[in-house]
This record gives sequence, C-alpha cells and structure tokens, in this order.
Amino acid sequence: MKQISIILLVLFSFPITSFAQSVVNGIILDKETKEAVIGASVRLVSNEKAATITDVEGRFRLPVKKQKDVVISISYIGYKTLKTKAQTGTGVYYLQSETIALNEVVVTATESHGITSSSKIKRHAMEHLQPSSFSDLLELLPGGSASDPVLNSPNLIRLREVPISSSDYATSSLGTSFVIDGAPISTNANMQSLSGAWDPAATSRDYTNQGVDMRTISTDDIKEVEIVRGIPSVEYGALTSGLIKIERRKGGHNLNARFKADMDSKLYYIGKDYEWNKHRLTLNLSLDYLDSKADPRNNLENYNRIGLSSRLGKTWIKKNFNADLSLNIDYNGSFDKEKTDPNLNYGAVDRYKSSYNRFASGIILNVKMKKNTLFKMLSLTSALSTEQNNMSRTRLVQLSRDTPAATTMSEGESDAVLLPYTYTATHSVDGKPFSIYTKLNTIFSIPSKSISNSLKLGGDWQMDKNYGDGEQFDPTHPLYPNVSTRLRKFSIIPATHTVAIFGEENLHFNIGKSSMEIQAGIRGTSMLHLSKDYDMHGKIYWDPRINIGWTFPKFSIGSQTVFFELAGGIGEHTKAPTISQIYPDPYYLDLAELNYYHSNSKYRRIYLMTYVINPTNYNLHPARNKKWEIRGDLNIGGNRLSVTYFQENMTSGFRASSIYKSYTYKKYDTSSIDASTLTAPPALDDLTYTTQKELYGYTMTTNGSRTFKQGIEYTFSSKRIEAIRTRLTITGAWFKTEYHNSQPVTERPSVVLDGERLQYAGIYKDDDGYIREMTNTNFTFDTDIPKLKLGFSLSAQCMWLAASQNMRKEEMPLQYINREGAIKDFTEADKSDTYLQWLVRSYSNSLFARQTIPFYANLNLKATKKLLEDKLTIALFVNKILDYNPSYTRNGLTVRRHVTPYFGVEMNIKL
Repeated sequence: MKQISIILLVLFSFPITSFAQSVVNGIILDKETKEAVIGASVRLVSNEKAATITDVEGRFRLPVKKQKDVVISISYIGYKTLKTKAQTGTGVYYLQSETIALNEVVVTATESHGITSSSKIKRHAMEHLQPSSFSDLLELLPGGSASDPVLNSPNLIRLREVPISSSDYATSSLGTSFVIDGAPISTNANMQSLSGAWDPAATSRDYTNQGVDMRTISTDDIKEVEIVRGIPSVEYGALTSGLIKIERRKGGHNLNARFKADMDSKLYYIGKDYEWNKHRLTLNLSLDYLDSKADPRNNLENYNRIGLSSRLGKTWIKKNFNADLSLNIDYNGSFDKEKTDPNLNYGAVDRYKSSYNRFASGIILNVKMKKNTLFKMLSLTSALSTEQNNMSRTRLVQLSRDTPAATTMSEGESDAVLLPYTYTATHSVDGKPFSIYTKLNTIFSIPSKSISNSLKLGGDWQMDKNYGDGEQFDPTHPLYPNVSTRLRKFSIIPATHTVAIFGEENLHFNIGKSSMEIQAGIRGTSMLHLSKDYDMHGKIYWDPRINIGWTFPKFSIGSQTVFFELAGGIGEHTKAPTISQIYPDPYYLDLAELNYYHSNSKYRRIYLMTYVINPTNYNLHPARNKKWEIRGDLNIGGNRLSVTYFQENMTSGFRASSIYKSYTYKKYDTSSIDASTLTAPPALDDLTYTTQKELYGYTMTTNGSRTFKQGIEYTFSSKRIEAIRTRLTITGAWFKTEYHNSQPVTERPSVVLDGERLQYAGIYKDDDGYIREMTNTNFTFDTDIPKLKLGFSLSAQCMWLAASQNMRKEEMPLQYINREGAIKDFTEADKSDTYLQWLVRSYSNSLFARQTIPFYANLNLKATKKLLEDKLTIALFVNKILDYNPSYTRNGLTVRRHVTPYFGVEMNIKL
C-alpha cells in the first residue's frame, strides 16, 4: 500500500511540475534620476503576449515558464528600449532617456514626461545660470527671458501671463504655491503694510496679499525644481495659478562654497554634506548671504538676505517596508533699507527699513511597502513656521493748514487734537506671522499585471495667525495725516483654519502597443471657525481635476525611432482669502462739523463726527480658477518637441472695491462768531447748524477681478551634435492676458458744483480692462567639451511681439447712488440732468488704441570652466552682450531704445 501511494504521488506531481512557473520580479528606474518609471511595459522577448506594466513604485511581476536565460524587453515613451537577461531575485533595471545621454550636462529646463505641463530645472542648469535668487530661474520657462535682477523691491511670480502692475490682479501671484521639501510657504498672515502710504519708498515694497517674495529663496541648496504650469495633482491645494515644488539636496560628502559678484550684488555660500552609509543617515548644513545695492554708487539703499539650513535624514530598510524620516530646520532673514542723504535733503530725515525673519521646521515620514500588497505608501508631513517682521518709515511732515489728529476710537462727536505744522514722524509695523501645516497622504494599489493603478487618499490642515503688535505710531504725530488709520494689534485678529480632503485615481494601461494614462481626482476645501455671518461658513469648495495622456505606438522614420504622446487636462483650483482680507481693519470716517480758524492758535477748534465702519465683506468667497490645456509631445530619434495650448479663466480674483454710502453730520455756522471777543474756543451751544447728508466711500475686498489667460508654449530640444558637442534648445510662448473687473464698480466724479463736490456716484459695468500680449522665442546653443572641462552657452532671446491695449469703458452708468444713499437706475433723461450728466464719462479713442513695440533681441553668454580635478569651477555670464533694439515711432514721436550689458562672475569650490 505504501508503494502504491508513492507511485500515485509521483504520477500526479509530474504534470504539476512539468507546467510549474516561476516569476521575474524587478524595479525599473530612470538611469539618471533613479526615479521609478511608472507604467513601463515589460514583455518576454520569446512571447510578446506575456507582458505586464510597472506599478506606482516602478515594480513589476511577470510569470514565466521555468527555464534558463529568460530575456525581457522593457519600453516606455521617451526612453530607449532595454532588452536584457532577467535577473534573479528582485532585479533593478535602468532605462536611459532617448533625449538626454547618461551623465550629459543639461543647462536648460526640461519638459517633464508627465500628463500635465511642467518644467524641471536641475542642479546643472542652476549652476550654469548662476542665479542670485529664485527669480532668475524663471528665465528657463517657456515665455521667460533674462532680465537684470531687481532686488530693491519684492519679486513676485506670474506664470503664463503678461503681468501688469496692479494689486487688483495680484491673485495670480498669491495663488502660486511654493512647496519646499513637501511643506508650503504660507503668506496668509503677512500684514506688513503701512496704512495710508502714498510714497514709493513704502508702496513699492508692499506685497501683502500678493504671495511669496522670491528674493527670499536661495537656490544653492536646491537639487531640483519642478514648476507645474498645468493641472497639478489634487493633493496640492491653496493655489489658482501654479505649483512650485522645490527639492533640496540630501546626503553627500562634499564641502561646497560659492562666491558670486555682479554689477549690483555679492553672494556668499558655504555648505557641508555628511552621509553615513552604515547608519543610513544624512546631514546637510549651509549658510548663505546676499548683499545687493540698487546702485553700487549709493550705499543708502540696499537689500540683504541671510539663510541658515540644517537637514537631517534617516532611512530604515526592513523586510516588508522602507521608511524615510526627514527633519529640516531653517532660518531666512531679509533686510531692506533706503535712506535719503540729509545733506541733499535740507537736513530732513527720510528713511525706510524693513526686516523679515522666518524660522521654519518640518518633519516628513514616508513609509513604502515592499510586497505586492493593497497598501503601498504612507506619507506624513508636519511643518511649523514663525516670523518676526518689522517695518518702519520715518520722514519729515510739513502741513499747510490745521489738520485734526485721528485719535477717536469710538463712534460719535468729539473735539479734535490739532497736529503741529512741522514734525518728524515714524510709523512702524510689528508682525509675527505663525503657521502650522499638517498633511497625511496614503496610496493604495490593486495588484495587476495589466493595469498600473494607484488610489491616493489624504487630507491637510493649515492654521495661520499673526501675534504681532500691528501698526505703531503716535496719533498726534502721524506719518500720513488725513487717513483713517487707528492703532490695532494683529494679535486680536482671529486665526484662519483651512482643511482639505482629497482623493485621486491614477491609471496606466496598455491598449495594444499604445498606452493610456489617466489621473482623475477631487479636492474639497473648507474654512473652519468662521462666524455664521460669513457666506463661506460651513461651505466646501470642490476642485475636480483630470489629466489624460495617450501614447501612440512607436514607429521609425528611416533609422530614427519616433514617439508621440497627446495629453490634456481640465480642473478647478481654489485659493482661500488671507487673514487681512477676511478680517480687515475698521474704517474711521472723520467728518468736520466745525472747523474754526483764529489767528491765536488757542482759540481754534475742530469738532468732528466720527463713524466707525466695518469693511468686512461677509459675501467674500475663495478665488477660483478654471484651466484646461492640450499638449503634444513628439520625439524623433532623441530630438524632442513639446507644444501646449492652454486657457485659464479666473473670474473671482481679489480686489479692493469702492463702497459708497450716505452719512449724516452737522454743519455749524461760524458767521456769528466775534473773533475779537473770544477768550476761548467758540462754544457749540451759541452756534446754529444744519444737518447734512453726504456720500463717502471706503474700500472692501471683493471677488471683483477677472484674469483670462490663453497661450501656446513650446520647447524643442535636440540631441547633442557630437561633432561640435553642441545642443540646441528652443523655448518660447505666445501669451495673451486680459484683465478686467468681473463685478460692477462704483465711481464718484471729482466735480465741484455750487461749492461742493458732486453728491452722486455712478455704478458702471465696465471700469478697467487691459489686454497684454507677447510672443517670444529663445534659441540656446549650449556646448559641453568634457576634455577641456569647459561648458558655455549662447542664448539669442527674441521678442517678436509686445503689445498692450486698454479695453473700452462703459460711458453711461447702469445705476447711480444719490446723496441719501439710495440706488436708482440711470435713464436716458438723466443725461441732461444738471447733476447726473456728470456721471456720463467720455474718453478719447486714442486711449484705447493698440500699442505695440517692434521686434528686439538680446544675446547672452554664460560659461563655466572646471579646474583642479573638478574641485574648482569658474563661471561668468554677460547678459545683452549684443543687442538689437532699434528706435521706432509712436504717435509721431521717436522712441529711442538702448540697453546696458549686465555681467557677473562666480567661483565654486567642491571638496
């Protein structure tokens, strides 16, 4: 019986073992970046029907019959097909880019191979560009161009548009999110502005509610930047226009030092990298300092920046998972000063000074599973930042008449304190913005050999608060008289809390020899702890986003392999209002009921009626931008062309809108006062008065701005021509941007009739509209000579078209507001009314004529040379080394153009 059992077991086992299968496991990575290649096709050379694709971690699992010398073929668009013998165990396979050879130096931005339009700028490109701040990197984007650095005023980002200098359309820069090592920079609590300021020293440096000042971001620690211009993943929010993802360097063993000097500034940097492979531990330390002067001959206006960074990383490799922990601690200081020489200002003091001190820390934990399970990854990010900011403005104030001091804090009647005719005033702002950010992101994937899929689920929470003392000044010696500003501590303003949840599905699958990629998700954002008075209370703003990409089968033209990809996307993007937009300062309206002047200052009297106005807009909503794009990507033998057409329509941008209402006050008659008999200021009981109503206006933040963008972006990058070691990159764009008010606006004419200003305000459908258009192309020839360790580039930057035009304004109002504050329709008969006729506006046609600037071009040179076994690098740049800027005629006048070359040198040491 035992023998029979053994025979039966052998017989039944034979077919099983005869058809037993083994599995080829592996991970596919980009040969240069070591990043996972998602959706790569893996096939058996002996049987192309046996195929699979890689998952979100670049992993694949391909069942094969048990045999020796299994050969697999790995392919993905933009990469050279790899045919290789399967490795035992979990093999690691590297794909090499069709466009860029391994270890090739790339000195330009590279269009990503993803399904949304974005540019990647790597370390080599930054070193060749020789930037002083992040602003300089924008030259590498489609539509970008080199410009002389301007470091004496904030540098704000404007993606895919021809910008105008108006804070009414600053939502584009406010809605561009800067994310450094996974943590966003929040400016929601930035309130560093001088109320009532009118002088350029203060107004030109005010960027509250306008986003991140790029001067404060150093580039020396950056490993890679990805600038997403299209539709980003739903895991990223608090944005309308774009996403800037900055990844800083981790690990290494180098001591790095950099010194740069150009016509306006000097920059110093030193950094030390540590890496302990045995403990899988890294540490990076760095210090940088920038000293800039608007004019090297003038030491009284300068800008300084200092940065300190410490980044610690730890990795754990376990049987079932890998874990990475990063801890970052950073300090950034930014100092802006301007002073007028007293010897040239008749001894009067006139100075501006601001300091920005930001301390930030962040911790990021990533856990990745090794096995082919449903749960793939968990990422937890927590970041905290606190700032100590101060701004001050001091100057001589000279008045020509009696002016009341703004001292009254409550509504009602009161005697005014009169200001001196001459005094020196100081107005400062103390701000302490504080921000906490937490984000949880998880990724799940259903194991499949035909579909690479991942489900991203997570959420984030952002809290912003300002603990500063706010604006500080002496009300009896104000810097800006005749304004309504009162003292108010920032610390009493409530914090804002924004919470978001998101879910996103990513699919990669093959259809024959084609492949499709779909990214579809939705993000919900809500503001917590708002009063029920706000329309935003309890509301969730949903942002659906989808990107789809189709990769056609590759084919050949002669000996050249051709890849073609078509992609497109559409999505909504939301940016919540900032603290000062939700909780604005009260507006104080001081109306003079009595203004009596006497030659003896002791007998003068100004009596005021003060109204305290709440300018809070309870109907305010987040700004929302809808964008869509379509993109084609063609690669012929390593020569790549990418073209994108896009449209963006944001109709709810933030702006300060004028609100007019009627206010009642008394008007005392001073004709009965006998000046010769006064022994004190006149008493009100002895005077008669009339009650008057008058229109007065104040500003309120509304969703009244529309920004419409459309354009075409293109990038061509050739293979390096080996004979001359040169590579050609062509980037350019056509941008057309329309700026317009999206809600009716109110305007009160400055017309005086019968001794008083016109007591009517018109409500107009169209008030301001601007069209800006440009077309440019940059031709960059970069040459790399490894034998000489020399690299240089020539960039011809051509502006084919630069045009501007004011859009037509409505001449007749839709409605009007009268002295009593009532709103009435404006009729045809009102055109001939004695008073209402002044609400009809008239404009010259020349105001709306299209203005163009003829073609101009500049040639820029950049060069780097490595010495001492690559330990020393010397670099130089000259912008506008040659130029073509001819004069042209406009409106019968000759406009002469000229440019001045801008140059600099730098030295890099790596030990």
